[in-house]
Amino acid sequence: MEHRLDRPLYIVQDADLAPLHADALSTLHQIAAQVACVHALPDEVQLVLIDDDYMSYLNITYRSKEGTTDVLSFDLGDIPGQDSSGEVYISLPQAQRQAAALSVPPLVEVARLLVHGLLHLAGWVHDKPEQLAAMERETDHFLTAASLSP
Repeated sequence: MEHRLDRPLYIVQDADLAPLHADALSTLHQIAAQVACVHALPDEVQLVLIDDDYMSYLNITYRSKEGTTDVLSFDLGDIPGQDSSGEVYISLPQAQRQAAALSVPPLVEVARLLVHGLLHLAGWVHDKPEQLAAMERETDHFLTAASLSP
């Protein structure tokens, strides 16, 4: 099922997962729009909510790492004659486990992962601890602005 409320975010949910409520989808769109106002993102971004099995496949295929992870981003770049595009994949079961461990609502964790993925599409990296700390501060900024304080 695909939802397109406005640019730059399309949301696709794996058919085997319980769909997110319309309010949650709206919140994710609003957060993505705020990130896009501050950071250069691809013209179109697709958020794909998947299960652990598919995330494990992506993780081993593209990162050579076994098992699931929470979020992966792919900058698909420019295709002549088309808008630039990127994809953010979130394992919804992993996000739900992390939300429970952090004692936050699942939407807060999904939103945190979305911002993290979008920041990667904007060129942010976290190869060093101080880069990760800066990325987490920037993520918290957007969550706070959306009234989803971590």
